[in-house]
Amino acid sequence: MSLVCENCGAVYSGKISSYSKFVKCPYCDAVIVVSVGSRDADISGKEFDVAQFKTFLSRRGVNTFDTVSGILRCGTQEVVVDADGAISGPDPLKSRAEKWLHQFMTEQ
Repeated sequence: MSLVCENCGAVYSGKISSYSKFVKCPYCDAVIVVSVGSRDADISGKEFDVAQFKTFLSRRGVNTFDTVSGILRCGTQEVVVDADGAISGPDPLKSRAEKWLHQFMTEQ
């Protein structure tokens, strides 16, 4: 499903995190609301919080996550975790970080 900016009519083709409620139009910087049907996975209703995600990772022994830059390092690999929960970077660390993010968002 594609998202269309209501302000300028541009089609948003970027990555959408499963936990995003909105994305920013790359052309006019307007906010595009993401409907539940447009997201990649089911939403648990929990809000993504970078500081809580860092605490979650620390409990698992991963202490190389910088909340300011969003960079998560493991060995020589690194991925970027955006404020809305979108993860970008190379596999296999990206897959591992997405698994951690899913565990974080679904834990009670």
